[in-house]
Amino acid sequence: MLGDTAVAVNPKDKRYKNLIGQKVILPLVGREIPIIVDRLIDPKFGTGAVKITPAHDLTDYEIGLRNNLKIIQVIDENEKMTDKVPNSYRRLSVLEAREKVIADLKNQNFLERIEDYLHEVPYCYRCQTKIEQIPSWQWFLKMSNLAKIAIKVVKEGKIKFIPKNFEKIYFDWLKNIRDWCISRQLWWGHKIPLKRPTKSGYPEDVLDTWFSSALWPFATLGWPRLRQGFGGQAKRKNDLSRFYPTDILCTDRGIINLWVARMIFSGMEFMKKIPFRTVYIHPTVLTREGKRMSKSLGTGIDPLNLIKKYGADATRFGIAYQVMGGQDIKFVEDNILMGKKFCNKIWNASRFVLINKPPRIYTNIGSLRSHHEFTRIKNLTSADKKILKALNKTIKSVNQDLEKFQFGQVTHKLYDFFWHDFCDVYIEKSKQQLITFNSQLTTRKVLLYVLLTSLKLLHPFIPFITEEIYQKLPVYPPKFSKEKFRRVKKKCLMVEEWPNAS
Repeated sequence: MLGDTAVAVNPKDKRYKNLIGQKVILPLVGREIPIIVDRLIDPKFGTGAVKITPAHDLTDYEIGLRNNLKIIQVIDENEKMTDKVPNSYRRLSVLEAREKVIADLKNQNFLERIEDYLHEVPYCYRCQTKIEQIPSWQWFLKMSNLAKIAIKVVKEGKIKFIPKNFEKIYFDWLKNIRDWCISRQLWWGHKIPLKRPTKSGYPEDVLDTWFSSALWPFATLGWPRLRQGFGGQAKRKNDLSRFYPTDILCTDRGIINLWVARMIFSGMEFMKKIPFRTVYIHPTVLTREGKRMSKSLGTGIDPLNLIKKYGADATRFGIAYQVMGGQDIKFVEDNILMGKKFCNKIWNASRFVLINKPPRIYTNIGSLRSHHEFTRIKNLTSADKKILKALNKTIKSVNQDLEKFQFGQVTHKLYDFFWHDFCDVYIEKSKQQLITFNSQLTTRKVLLYVLLTSLKLLHPFIPFITEEIYQKLPVYPPKFSKEKFRRVKKKCLMVEEWPNAS
């Protein structure tokens, strides 16, 4: 109250219409302050007439800017009252001054009544003490030109948001952007390479974490050492030229403005190129009741506990299985259990195929790479043709969905194909075919090919079990001899050729 420089009322509040523009005397201080209007004032709160302290409240500061009010700092960096207050309050702590103000208001008959009400009070997350807001010198980044650049590259289609509707959040923020305060007074962080007069006991200015994060797409690849010609230039130049710009950024909708937009204008400013071509905003996993997960409320789910109970692959697949349109998914543990059963199914089916694998001389990777190779195989049964046709259809559909970032649809199609078409139908048919000498080798090749291709398609969703099984398959590089195959080094499923429909 000792730092008040105005009293504000809502412009539509008829009770005070005749007082707007007049002045009142601030109790205890004796300072003459104006009665002003501002749309942020709620007529229903208290008397509808609100004291404005621009130096110690962000909302009041904004009101002060709009009304050209004085900024009088009455609290210093040590949480003591400054010399800008009457003598009796100087050097008191904030709490002591607050109690004295209330007592003095009572003694001088200025206090009509006291009412309790709930409001938001900021507390330090480290020491849990109340934060008193004070004005201070900070570094700001001018945003007008940077925002225009960030808007332009998205409007021109150089960067695409998926789903597209998130472009609106991006544009709305950039079009109403303010200059960005990039400095912080913390004891750790990315130090700002500029100096300003500091007071004893205060750390040097460090950058806002989001400013440092905005440099991620190129700083991790050698910038700025590449430009400044520091050591390791050749390797860094290769990394920067090879990997920048990146392809896809996958992130949460809550940091489109905090991080995505800032990476875009930072990339354009420092690298003169966009940092990525596509921004995929993934769904948010909510509680079963449809609420945001919260550690403090005890409604959060620790993925590590799910992994311990069901396995990493089951957890990944079970969550991806739920992503069927929309931006929010309610967590259902039954889907993780389903993922575990599916992984068991893949393992058991693979054991069957390995028991019936063809001789190594016939299983080089060249003969199992694509559908095209099977057009040369004779004696395909109707069951062979049916599973190969179903696999080809699945490959085509999966690739189309992946291009559209429809991951939930992909998991459903892969589940249905592997469990029903491959396991329930073809593997059962193959048991009879493996008895017949004429179709034994062809059936074994088809089993191995379908399994190998399925592992490739499933690998992005369940990478661990698919890699483990792949390493056990008799699939080797082409042109190996029977005598030398033991010395051939097998590659990883991760770098195998991705399936394409024939």
